[in-house]
Amino acid sequence: MAKPVRPLTVADRMLAVRALVCDVDGVLTDGKLNYLGSEEFKSFSVLDGFGITLARQAGWKVAFLTARGGPAVERRATELGVELVSGERNKGSGFSQICAAWEMPMSQVAYIGDDWLDLPAMLLAGLAATVPNAAAAVRQRAHWLSTLEGGNGAVRELVEAILRIQGRLDELLKPYLVLQPEADR
Repeated sequence: MAKPVRPLTVADRMLAVRALVCDVDGVLTDGKLNYLGSEEFKSFSVLDGFGITLARQAGWKVAFLTARGGPAVERRATELGVELVSGERNKGSGFSQICAAWEMPMSQVAYIGDDWLDLPAMLLAGLAATVPNAAAAVRQRAHWLSTLEGGNGAVRELVEAILRIQGRLDELLKPYLVLQPEADR
């Protein structure tokens, strides 16, 4: 008789993560659309930006996958040195294409989203994450739920949670705990 297969725990899924794909509106931003005439403005959290920097320092690949895009998103992706796939409403297809381009199994990629458009990617990802202000259907299908809302450090919280489970958080924190000599300050 075959031994029953134990379902993967959230910790199992976090241990496998080697890459991160983020929705933008509602995850990296608060989801609000701000217009001044024909200009669109978005606000991004520096906490999330540093979380993405930590992920990249850990050797992860990182991409933004968004249906809307725009100059602010392009600028933020460039600033953080991450890939950007914008204008993609079929998030499952976009997620699959990113993983294929990276030659990475989907089981090693975390995805964080907040709305129904994100569900196809979340169902494919090794770790599906969301924010507390996400649509109910998304929260119900996520493996992990941030305590912080979109645009307020949720991505940083996710990255730190994964790195903690992987035993890598202290290694990445160590350089920030070294005092600089007076001459360098």
